[in-house]
Amino acid sequence: MPRYYLHLHTGQDLELDPEGDDFPDLGAAQAEAKRVIGELWLDWPEARIGMAIEIVDETGQTVLRVPFADVIGRMQ
Repeated sequence: MPRYYLHLHTGQDLELDPEGDDFPDLGAAQAEAKRVIGELWLDWPEARIGMAIEIVDETGQTVLRVPFADVIGRMQ
């Protein structure tokens, strides 16, 4: 199973996910990123629309960016 890292991009800073997680595919990693964004938004209402989770593969390549705005817009 491939390992993906879900790094939090705050607009200015990048908080790295040092361990990552194994997911069956990129779609599963994307679903987890959306779940995390939903939790962060509920627990941290100051989260900015410009924030995103960057999904990085085992080689260090960013393979997908999931903006908070895409997820939060569906939650409201």
